[in-house]
Amino acid sequence: MKPFVSAVLSGAVATAAAAVPMSSYAQSSVTLYGVIDEAIRFDTHQSASGAKLFTMGSGGELSGSRWGLQGTEDLGSGMQAVFQLEGGFTPNTGAFQQSTPSGATRLFGRTAMVGLSTNAGTIALGRQYTLVHEMAYTHDIYALSNYTGTTGFQGAGETGGGRLDNTVRYTSPTLYGFTARGAYTFGGVAGDTHRNASPAVSLSFDQGPLSVGAAYQVINDIGGLTPSTSAYGSTYFGVTIPDSSQKVFTVGAVYKLTGKATLYASYIYDHVYPADYRNDSFSTALAYSFSPSFRVLLPVYIDVVKHANAEGTRITTGPTFDYLLSKRTDVYLGIDYNHLTGAWVTLAAASGANQPFYGHNSLFETTIGLRHKF
Repeated sequence: MKPFVSAVLSGAVATAAAAVPMSSYAQSSVTLYGVIDEAIRFDTHQSASGAKLFTMGSGGELSGSRWGLQGTEDLGSGMQAVFQLEGGFTPNTGAFQQSTPSGATRLFGRTAMVGLSTNAGTIALGRQYTLVHEMAYTHDIYALSNYTGTTGFQGAGETGGGRLDNTVRYTSPTLYGFTARGAYTFGGVAGDTHRNASPAVSLSFDQGPLSVGAAYQVINDIGGLTPSTSAYGSTYFGVTIPDSSQKVFTVGAVYKLTGKATLYASYIYDHVYPADYRNDSFSTALAYSFSPSFRVLLPVYIDVVKHANAEGTRITTGPTFDYLLSKRTDVYLGIDYNHLTGAWVTLAAASGANQPFYGHNSLFETTIGLRHKF
């Protein structure tokens, strides 16, 4: 850098710093954080002939790999400015993981939001999780992580993904354990406030060992035969669908039985119309800690799909054994089995499915992984 430019920049920084009271630094915070989860996976039935596959896929089983920044600034009188920037990546390649429907990469594809928090609640603006996805992952033992992606159970069933752009969200203060949320995604189409818009509401209760809640969301204008002009992609479980709208409802609960055992239960209703797909997804799970360092996770997922007068069921189950080497690093072994019937065999045969079965009705998978949090 040239000396003159360097001197000007240094002076500008010093002037700006001098103009800010020192107390503001003590009342503000910014945190860098992240998760790297990678695994080696073995899958059966990974071609029409039934060939087996060893792969590192798009990441590990327990968490989506990510890095992010989040922070707050105390503005006085009980008000705070808040922000979060979070990007996902594939650890075995380093590539960004989220993209736009046209394929463009996103630096902060998971979350990019800024907001104000007061005693009356929090308003946040930007790219954020949908309320149905947030509620569903609260009641899922894997928090709708890569486990549910690689085994094919699509988190909350949202064709547009678990996050939406151009979203404003309100979160109420917690009163007697209850928290209400409302969100609205702006479609951005001149003269048509309905197109690409997405309204949502949720209500949760958290007190003691019990957490329970429900959410409802409408996602307009999913699908479409031209992905580059579609705000939310053009497929449902990998199958190209015509212009449609989607209604999703979820309700679930988490209950801590003891200091060692936790129960999870969830129901997700998902209807795509006029593409005419309906999914009723049920899940239940048990997490049990044999010691502070060793736990087992055992879920059962059942998804019933109905389409064009056909119906099918998908069942996914299998344990994950997780061992903590420290508070931030763990190793794990996962084993799961999937079985399909009826319309699910056709749906999972699509090459674009998040875990294609290539026309087979079953799949066995084992995973050995390593996760580090920072």
